[in-house]
Formats: sequence, structure tokens, C-alpha cells
Amino acid sequence: MSRVLPAGARRVVLPVRGMHCASCVTKVEGALTRLSGVSGVSVDLPSRTVAVEFTPVPGKLEVRNLRRAIEKAGYDVLGESDTRTQAESMSLLSQQAEQRALMTRLQGAFVFSVPLMLSHTLGLSPYTALFLAVPVQVWGGWHFHQGLSRSILRKRADMDSLVSVSTWAAFCYSAYVVLFPETLPPAARVTQWDAVCGLILFVTFGRWLESRTRGKTSEAVAKLMRMAPKTARVVRGGEELVAPLSEVEVGETVRVRPGEQIGTDGEVTGGSSTVDESMLTGESLPVEKTVGSRVWGGTLNKNGALEIKVTRPGDESALARIVEAVRESQSTKPKIQRYVDKIAAWFVPLVILLAAATAAYWLRWGPEPRFLFAMTCSVAVLASACPCALGLATPLAVVAGIGRAAEMGVFLRNAEILEEAGKLDVVLFDKTGTLTEGRPRVSGAIVVEGTEDEMLAWALACEERSEHPFAAAIVALARERRVKAPKVESFEALPGRGVLVRAGARAVRAGSLPWLKEEGVEVPPKQAILFSQSGSLLGVALDGRLLGAFQMEDALRPSAPAAVAALKEMGLEVYLVSGDRNAAAYRAAELCGIGTVFAEIRPEEKAGIVRRFQQEGKKVAMVGEGFNDAPALSHADVGVALATGTDVANESADMTLLNPDLMTLARAIKLSRRIRVVIRENLAWAFVYNLLLLPVAAGALYPRFGILLRPEYAGAAMALSSISVALNSLRLRRKDV
Repeated sequence: MSRVLPAGARRVVLPVRGMHCASCVTKVEGALTRLSGVSGVSVDLPSRTVAVEFTPVPGKLEVRNLRRAIEKAGYDVLGESDTRTQAESMSLLSQQAEQRALMTRLQGAFVFSVPLMLSHTLGLSPYTALFLAVPVQVWGGWHFHQGLSRSILRKRADMDSLVSVSTWAAFCYSAYVVLFPETLPPAARVTQWDAVCGLILFVTFGRWLESRTRGKTSEAVAKLMRMAPKTARVVRGGEELVAPLSEVEVGETVRVRPGEQIGTDGEVTGGSSTVDESMLTGESLPVEKTVGSRVWGGTLNKNGALEIKVTRPGDESALARIVEAVRESQSTKPKIQRYVDKIAAWFVPLVILLAAATAAYWLRWGPEPRFLFAMTCSVAVLASACPCALGLATPLAVVAGIGRAAEMGVFLRNAEILEEAGKLDVVLFDKTGTLTEGRPRVSGAIVVEGTEDEMLAWALACEERSEHPFAAAIVALARERRVKAPKVESFEALPGRGVLVRAGARAVRAGSLPWLKEEGVEVPPKQAILFSQSGSLLGVALDGRLLGAFQMEDALRPSAPAAVAALKEMGLEVYLVSGDRNAAAYRAAELCGIGTVFAEIRPEEKAGIVRRFQQEGKKVAMVGEGFNDAPALSHADVGVALATGTDVANESADMTLLNPDLMTLARAIKLSRRIRVVIRENLAWAFVYNLLLLPVAAGALYPRFGILLRPEYAGAAMALSSISVALNSLRLRRKDV
């Protein structure tokens, strides 16, 4: 599902250590986009990876140049990979090591902080308190001070800068009070050890807890990764060998015993069984598989042995593609996040200016002792600012939401689809294979010329190479009657119309009756009346003469009526758009509860209907699975394909449903709306928190109410802000969403 790169371009994913907030994202993106030849940069803050698309130029722009630019910006590059999976593995190891280091520093700082904060109760001398404060400030807050030194080198401040500057200010003032008390007025001889300990303990604990919570949002992807089998039983030279999945090639036959996982996508060529596909589709009931059935890599074979012809290698199986699609969509940004990034780029500099202005104001007009008062307020301003909450508000919700979607059997091409799906006004359904099960059968035949078996043989010549659901019905009937097709020299599929083949000097057409009429095939008046009263038909013509038509029946999906009702309850307009005949289309619409039908239309006309609604200012989703749905899927604001459909439809879609239960679509749209709500809640909390707490920290309430925010409480509030955003995002992982 990843984007195809231009010729000569390359994509590399770099795990980066040291990124904590939105300011970090802005700095890394800025450092890379300034390099000539870099065409795209995508920073994923939750996983701390950076995907870069660039055109290599030997000696001028290579991976080492990208690494150097990031390191010059003050961050560590842990390695490089062509896939986000491997890069995330390296980043995960680094984050786990960082979590352990944070906990070690937190525990050490806590040991020294307890007696320090109780120094008055314990009767400790000022020098003992200073001795206890040194390891808290230097060792306990070392990760913040490292961030400050890097921000000085890159000349851009971030969250670490705010915490480090505020703790150093409180520490240095307190140390001065202890060492040179006689130089200060008696009222100013007050140490700020509580501020030093509180800031370092609260913010470090907040960062550790946030990191732990952040990791839980990716559990769905990690779970899928653990499900992936590593080997397969492949048949080579008549012998069964256990081979690494990466070495199994397309076209080979693999054997899967009862209770084993299926390693690759393929088609059953021998045996029968039931397969548990719940890990991909969310459907709990096993699915029966016989010869000719499609199976997916990562699913579990239950009670029978299967022989499977590989159609996709292991690294391109359904499971692998889902994992990669989820990772790619997590690394893209919704539109709202781009605006937030612009604000975050200015946030830290503005906070530093506010802290300086606060200090200057209270030094000039504050109560005595002015210096202590000014320092307390400015440190509180630095401690209360929270760029982390601002930077994580959208990414964490996206990661949690897309992970939940993956569990439901839905995966998205990119994160922008989350926004679009939540704003939908109209849903257009295709009929065959979408509202219906896509497994039509021949229920009868209307013969105009010749015999039914002759008509079946010519129909088979057309349909045995076609992907249309009607083709499978014709092939099945031909096998049942042991009818053979004549040799075909040329084959041409016309989406939404039919198939034209040439067998020797004969031209054979099989498709819709309107198309056959366009091709000059006459329909006798007697049969025309009969045709008009029939449902779905597949007409067959030989050398411009109508041989007749096969009548098709296709059962409605059991979930279709409930899905349509659920979409209507959500306020969406639902329409049926089908190339099938009026009688069949209206019958399906009536059974589903759809009031408006567009029938007997061509693929390009489907796209035209999509554009017509869009011109009315409406957001449109197109749901389809066939080759003829691809144009409409591409033009829709959200193209939705069923995984059981054609590859062309899946490649054209923005959202793919692995579960044939159409209620999954309603749940996916509901989830999208919930994600949008959570993102707005996160952003509202982050903005309101900063807008309200920063003035309080600056002392705005002191003149009238005498309220002053102590630095340690400001630090606790900052940590709580980030944790609140992470926990709110984690709500999306609930099963009831």
C-alpha cells in the first residue's frame, strides 16, 4: 500500500533517538527538507522514526548526508532501513533502554529527594541539603540537560530546554542562598529545593509513563507481527521441505497441516478445511475452504490438510501488507496536524520570551523580595509549558485509532482518510460482489439461436480469462456439464460492458445486453420482452448474432440491510450505483432499504456520479470490489474496497475491508468519527491547558487573589497534561469503539 516512488528515487527509514515533542518533529523535518534532492519527509513521533524520500546523488546526497543533517540538529540516528518495520524494531529497543534509564534516574532522584524535601522537618543543615540536591539536579535531570546542550548547538529550544533552564535557575538560586546568605535580604533567603526535586521527579515520571502508554497504542500492529509465521512446508521435486517463508516463491505449492498457520496468500489446489481468519477480518467463525478458494497469509488452518498454490510471496501476503499499510498510515499526518506543527514551531520560543517578560515585570513591580518572586514566577512559566501534549495530541490518536481499525479488519492507505471518512455525507454502493456475495450462479438460460451448450461453450471462451463474478458462474457450469471452449487467439475485457474474444475467424462477445446492442447485435422483439422481465443477464453473441443470455442469481450479503440502516442512522445518504440491469439493481436496493438507484451505467459514469455529488459540496465514499469500480474508487473522497475483490479495486481504494461483513464499514466510519473527536479533545486540552496555566504561572492571579503557582506544581501539571492526552487516545483501543 506504500506510495510508488519516481524512477531513480529511494526511500529510507531512520530510527532517531531524542525526539520527544512537536518542536523536535519540526526541527528534524526542517533539517532534512533543506537538503537539495529530498522530496519527502515523514516523522512519526510515537515510533520515533523518520521516513525520507530522496534522489541519491553520489558524493552529494546519500544516506550519510541525511544522518549528518539529523545529528547536526541534535539527535542520534540509530541505523537505517528500507522498511519501517526494521527501523521501528531498532527504535523500540532504544525506547525500552530509555525507559529503563528513566526509571533508574527516577528512583535515584527519589531517594535523594525525600530527605531533601523534608530537610526542615529532619533538621538538616543547609549544606547537607545542598549535598543532597546535587545528585538530584545533575544526575536525576541529566537527560534534560543533555537536551539543553543539544538545543544550544542547533540554536533552537525544545521541551528539554524549558525543564533544564527552570531547574538550573531554581538550583543555582538555592545554592547561592546556602553559600552566600549574607549578600541577600533576610526575606530572600529562601531555598527552592522543592521546585528542583518536584520538577525533575514529576516531569521524569510523566515522560516515563507517557512512553509506556504510548507503546500500548501500537499493540495491534505488534500483535499482528507476532502472528506472522516464519516458515512453510513447500513441495519441491515431489518432496516436502520446511523452508523460510522469505524463500517461498510465487507458483510453488505449500502444504498446511491442521492447526498450522498459512504463510502466504494463495489458492487451494487440494484438500478441504475451515480457516480461522479472525486475526485479519475480525470474523470469529471459521470459513470453509475447498479447491479454488482463496486463502490469506497469517490465517490459521483448523481441521483439514490443504495444498495451496502461492499467489503472493510471504512479504507481500495480506498480513504483511496490512502491517505495512498500518505503519505507513501511522506515519502520515492528517491536515489538522500540519497546522499544529506550525504552531508548535513557535511555541517554545514564545514561552521563553514570556518567562523573560514575567521576570522583568516582577523585578520592576513585584513585591519584596522581588528577585525571589520574579524567579519563582519565571521558573513556573517554563515548568508549566507543555509542547509534548500539543505534539502528541494527533499522532497518538492516529496510532491508537489505526491500530483498532486493523483489529477490526480495516486498513487505511494514509492517516488523512481518518479525517475524510469522518466527514462523509454520501455512500455509493456497487451491487455485484459488494451488496451481494459476489458468487452468482446460472439460474437459467434464454436461447435465441442454437443450443444452450453451444452458447455455453462460446460464453466460456470469453469468460474463462475474466475476473468478473459472472465469469466464475459460467466456468462452474461448464465444468459441471463438461463443456469445452474453442481455442481463443485474442482477449479484450471492456470494464462495465463485457468481453470480446476472437477464435479463428469468429468474433465472440459476452456481456451486458445494452453493450451488445451498441456493438450492432439485434435483440428479437419476442425475446426483448422476456429479457426486460428478467434480472441479471449475461448475453452471448457470435459474429454479431445474438445466441441468447444466461440468467444470473446472486445472493444478498446477510449484513447488507443492517449496514445500510446503520449508515442512514449516522445521517449518511446511501445510493446504489450498478452496471447491472434495472430489474436486478432495484430488487437488491429494495431488499437493502436503499431508495435511489443508478442502474445500467458504465464505469466512467460511476465516476461522473461521484463528481456530481462532490460538486454539490458533499464528501463521497464509493464502495466496490470490481475492475469496473476502480475509476469511481479513485475519484471518491474515500474509496472503499473489499479484499475479496480485484487487485485493481484494492489498489485504487483508500480503505480496504478484509471482513465481508458490511457492518465493518459502518463501524469504521464510526471509529473515524471517534478519532476526530479524540483528536479535537486532545488539542482542546493541550491548548486550553497552556492558555490558562501559563498566565497563572506568570502570576496573573496574584495581584487580585494572591494565588501564585509554585514551580513544582507547574511541573506536575505539565506531566499530567501529556499523560492525559496519552490516556485519552488509549480509549480508542476499547473493543466497543
